Amino acid sequence: MTIPFYDHTVLYRELKPELDAAVARALEGGRLDWGPELPAFEAEFARWLGVAHAVGTNSGTAALKVALLALGIGRGDEVITVPNSDIGSTAAIHHAGATAVWVDVEPDTGNIDPIQADAAVTPRTAAILPVDLYGHPADLPALRAVAGRHGLAIVEDACLALGAAIGDRRVGQWADVTCFSFAPSKHLGGYGSGGAAVTADAALARRMERFAGYGQDRARHYREGLAAPPLEHRCEGLNERLDELQAAMLRVKLPHLRGIVDGYVERAAAYSEALAGTPVRPPAVRPDNVHTFRNYVVHLEERDAVRRRLAHDGIATGLHYAPPLHRQPVYRETAAAKRPFPVADRLGTTLLSLPIGAHLGDDDCRQVAHALAAAAS
Repeated sequence: MTIPFYDHTVLYRELKPELDAAVARALEGGRLDWGPELPAFEAEFARWLGVAHAVGTNSGTAALKVALLALGIGRGDEVITVPNSDIGSTAAIHHAGATAVWVDVEPDTGNIDPIQADAAVTPRTAAILPVDLYGHPADLPALRAVAGRHGLAIVEDACLALGAAIGDRRVGQWADVTCFSFAPSKHLGGYGSGGAAVTADAALARRMERFAGYGQDRARHYREGLAAPPLEHRCEGLNERLDELQAAMLRVKLPHLRGIVDGYVERAAAYSEALAGTPVRPPAVRPDNVHTFRNYVVHLEERDAVRRRLAHDGIATGLHYAPPLHRQPVYRETAAAKRPFPVADRLGTTLLSLPIGAHLGDDDCRQVAHALAAAAS
């Protein structure tokens, strides 16, 4: 038995004719810079989420950075977030010029603790940046209440949670800006790097477009005629746009996204069913929340020994995200890392991610679950 963590060729083979045609369309169209694929994808993605505006970026980290800049967050500001995430969440804050303030997380979901977020607010706080860890939404209603009391923005890192929801509102409809990733391992995985930031605010969307596109208004690049208008930089922008080839391929995959997300949820259910009655506890899902399981993460006291046994059995596993950021070399000598984060630390020593990509069937999940239960016994 050999079960890899991902097999990116599976979805490509399923959609090969459409994907190849999309690439050919973009190449033959000849407009690989400021072409039609990006705005078309943005409109289609916004419709899928039920939001007004989407701005394509070249990564999830870029989406976070562009969102913060467009909100005017920078030097002298603080942004409250968590240490148990991909580095992109904290790095985006620092690259915008602001200071990341970590708070500890809830023990069941691993998401930001709204009570601790509230307690961390200072006169310098400009925003809260929750992370929807592994596909389970953060407590966005509670965070909205905190943000409302203090006049803060919410920039949501939903890079792992496309398709997730609280009640009848999808992730993307709660925050001032919600950011997604289209890295190959995500629910809507591209064939390279990509991301998007979505919002209900038209003016904010235009500012994000400028920051992602050299500080220019997009309309300049889509005017007809051979004589382009003069350059006009409205802000000190970046080059963080989603490229045309990625946009073309993501447009092919987007109509299949509901089925892709459902597949992750079904594989998670197969895992949980197979693990029932074993020493391994399935991931928590709070009532009225839709968890989309970009990662299926369990917690084990003897995690490292179990992981070695699974590797011996040919089963790949992951550590998302351990050690947490305050234990990483880049941050561990900083003042922020000196504060205690007992829950994040505890989760970091016990978490184990199981394979859950599109390459798996229910039988694969059952085999992994049985091997895991045996290794953990």
